[in-house]
Amino acid sequence: MNRPEPVTITSQSIRLFFVIFMVTGALISGVMMVFYRSEIKTQLSTLKTQETFSVELQSLAVEGIIESIAGDLFFISQQNELKEYLGNRTTHSLDKIATEYLAIAKQKKIYDQIRFIDRNGLEVVRVNYNQGVPSRVPKDKLQSKQNRYYFKDSYALEKDALFISPFDLNIEKGKIEQPLKPMIRLATPVFDSENQKQGIVIVNYLGNSLLNKINELESVSEGQTMLLNSDGYWLLSPTPGQAWGFMYKDEQRTFGHLYKKVWEEIRLKKNGQMETADGLFTFKTIYPLKKGAGHTASPPNASMRSDANSSHDTYSWHLLSFVPSQAISSYSNHLLTKLFAFGVVLFLIIASGSWNIAMSITKRRIYQTQLKVMALFDPLTGLPNRRLFFDRLSMTLEQSLRNKYMFALLYLDLDGFKKVNDSLGHGAGDELLCTVAGLLKNLIRKSDTIARLGGDEFAIIIDRLKSAKDAEIVAEKILSSLATSIQLEAGNVNVGASIGISLFPADSNEAEELVQMADKSMYTSKNKGKNTYTFFCNDTGS
Repeated sequence: MNRPEPVTITSQSIRLFFVIFMVTGALISGVMMVFYRSEIKTQLSTLKTQETFSVELQSLAVEGIIESIAGDLFFISQQNELKEYLGNRTTHSLDKIATEYLAIAKQKKIYDQIRFIDRNGLEVVRVNYNQGVPSRVPKDKLQSKQNRYYFKDSYALEKDALFISPFDLNIEKGKIEQPLKPMIRLATPVFDSENQKQGIVIVNYLGNSLLNKINELESVSEGQTMLLNSDGYWLLSPTPGQAWGFMYKDEQRTFGHLYKKVWEEIRLKKNGQMETADGLFTFKTIYPLKKGAGHTASPPNASMRSDANSSHDTYSWHLLSFVPSQAISSYSNHLLTKLFAFGVVLFLIIASGSWNIAMSITKRRIYQTQLKVMALFDPLTGLPNRRLFFDRLSMTLEQSLRNKYMFALLYLDLDGFKKVNDSLGHGAGDELLCTVAGLLKNLIRKSDTIARLGGDEFAIIIDRLKSAKDAEIVAEKILSSLATSIQLEAGNVNVGASIGISLFPADSNEAEELVQMADKSMYTSKNKGKNTYTFFCNDTGS
């Protein structure tokens, strides 16, 4: 047997080093691979959640803007000065209308034009924004719009109906105005005191205000925001020169031309997400005058002209957030660089801690944003809550004082709600409240307000009444609607309502007093045997 070769400290150290290195390296490599894959999956999941929330927030902003414009338009159509002019046709009345239009243009800063056009298609009053210096157009400069589509379509509508034009670019003297001026026209017909149609009021909304609002909310997203019309043409694009292709009759400048499969998915599903080789697409179809199934942002009989047709249900835009594949892959590359740069143990600790903190911050920001969006609405029914109700009541009171309008406050409490809760459970009670909220919303106008004050109590502001009879009609409709059996998942139930009504200014010109009066009259209705309504003036014998 040969004598073994002597083993030196150096050679032993090297062998031990390689054993430890290989074993540790294999373990660490496995841990790093698991960590890497988990982080990529988590990041993608968070990204999808964030993009969905971002698109939803932007769509709420768009709907809110359209609702606000519609509210301004209906206010203008009921203007006292306009009613006065329709009765006397004097120059003095026209001057007062123009003064009001100038004030609105200066205050709002979003209307390029505000006009009253008579039934012959002639402009009677027109105010131009003039890039922040509103002015009234002289009489000799007023034009005939008899043959313009927006006049014909608007004038053909019924009372309280709303017209909305395609979202396009303004054209002056047959050419697209430079710099580009995106425009949406909204109009509604005007009726005189004898309910005879006398023309239309129309506002030209500066579309950049809407596009800028969408871009502002892009800060909560990692993606690039796009807005498409119903035909797939860009109204808003992160790529310069890509938008408004339909104005230049360029069929190649469409979303569907670049992303055919995604466009097919959008048209099929309306809302959702899709991953492709190009990146992550998050999309939602917006119906500007609808807030969702069963919820309208305009009077129930509202009509409009769309890019493709004039159907209320098909007038739509598509809001998208696009995260390019390069942006997604850049995260994985960055993560790998950090893993090798900072070392195995230290990097795992730091990266894991940093990511957990980032996740917490992202979730907190999303939560805080959701709280801001939902702070003014009842989470169960989606109706304005008590805070928003009193805000709108104060606004209605101020406008009614200024314009000498009558309005009514209805305080409603469900009859039999406790019985439903006790017999069928709180789930059935919540379902009943949501169903009743939907019924009530369908019975009031766009300009009215309905709120849930708590429990089974609701309040309704009926604005711009001609007489107390109008409030009585609404109350009778509510009682009639609730008189029929309501189908719930747990079974059919029968409920009614006790309603108290106070009137401005007949009963009071103070918000708190009007609420107290309506509340008191509601209890009088309950004492009468329920399922009825009581006016405060009748309740007190005044």
